[in-house]
Amino acid sequence: MSTVTEVTKPPVLNETYAAKMDALNHLISHQNAAIDLLASDKRAEIVTNVREVAILAKNCELLEVMDYGDEIHPEWVDGGTHYNPAMNLCHESDEELEDSETIHGCFFEWDKTIPYGMPFDPAEAIFESDTELPAGTYYFTIANDSWGNNDGKNIQFTLTDALPAGYQIRKSVGYNGLVTSGTLDIYSSGASLTKEYSVTPSEGTSGTFLGTSDGSGNINHWHRVALGHNRWKTSNMRQFLNATGEKGTWWTKQEKWDVKPSQADTIDGFLHGYTEDVYRYFKPIKTVTVACNIDNNVEDVTYDRVFLSSLEQMYCAPQFPGKEGEYWEYYKRLLGRTSPAPTSQTYARLIKYALNAPTSALYCFRRSAYRHYASCVWGVTASGYVYADYATNAFRCAPSVFLSE
Repeated sequence: MSTVTEVTKPPVLNETYAAKMDALNHLISHQNAAIDLLASDKRAEIVTNVREVAILAKNCELLEVMDYGDEIHPEWVDGGTHYNPAMNLCHESDEELEDSETIHGCFFEWDKTIPYGMPFDPAEAIFESDTELPAGTYYFTIANDSWGNNDGKNIQFTLTDALPAGYQIRKSVGYNGLVTSGTLDIYSSGASLTKEYSVTPSEGTSGTFLGTSDGSGNINHWHRVALGHNRWKTSNMRQFLNATGEKGTWWTKQEKWDVKPSQADTIDGFLHGYTEDVYRYFKPIKTVTVACNIDNNVEDVTYDRVFLSSLEQMYCAPQFPGKEGEYWEYYKRLLGRTSPAPTSQTYARLIKYALNAPTSALYCFRRSAYRHYASCVWGVTASGYVYADYATNAFRCAPSVFLSE
């Protein structure tokens, strides 16, 4: 009886061997790319060539020629002013696109802030009519007023004419002032910055009850009325940073009670400052941001070309660990820590300066919501203090992007 001899594949066809060869070839290609770049002095060239950076980032080759904290300088135009803002290499990772494709690339963040202030979200309307509101007397109850003397008060007012659907009622007094010390102002829509007329409020419960200011019905939550909304998903800031349109064209309502900021008529959308040949490499990746307690701590998923770094990405102790992205290597090195930096403390290395005034330190918004209020957003003050401030403030920001080819 003959003996059957087992036939084995030649080494080049063996799957394990082939996998090792692929890995070796990939390493060699990385080394060759780095050598080619250095030999041709392309390292200096790529600081303004976003396509070159994006290709290297996608192919896991960028860190062969750059290190965390190194900068690129693609041109950005604000009106007629041309800038080449430094963008720091912050992190390398795999990220997800909206079609569920995973791509490799690198995070970059502006080293300085944009050259003007922009509210994270303006103060919102008290009431917006879904249908026509007939002429007559109405009242609502104020709850959740954490700053003034309005809490628990019933506020009444009289409409001499019907309020058409889509019209808004906004308050005229500041966030901590008595509603009855000012007026209730009528606007034709959230997009309107021109007051139609005013009515005089008073305390009382005459007429038809409209609701309580908890955001569950017709009356907005008082935090949002007083000082804007800190929810990244629906924020004015997110819309502005991802807008390619010119001033006067890029703002649209993101949620009921939204009010257009005045800056929308005077400032171009942020991406309008880059050419399409640049921002096409800012990939719209999955961005997770946790809403505040008042919004039920919802984990909002957005797909953004431009975003603000979160507390977690900034290597600061997050309110919701593991939810808002990985810790960025750049910030770990910048802070020189082995554990995330506690909030409500000062870190001079986190201070941001203005692009158009490099010696001016300014408050800089991040995208993380302060969990206990619907109106406070985390950021870093001019002294480096990690602190949450009001969404209505026209503060600066340092945009971030994910580069890949």
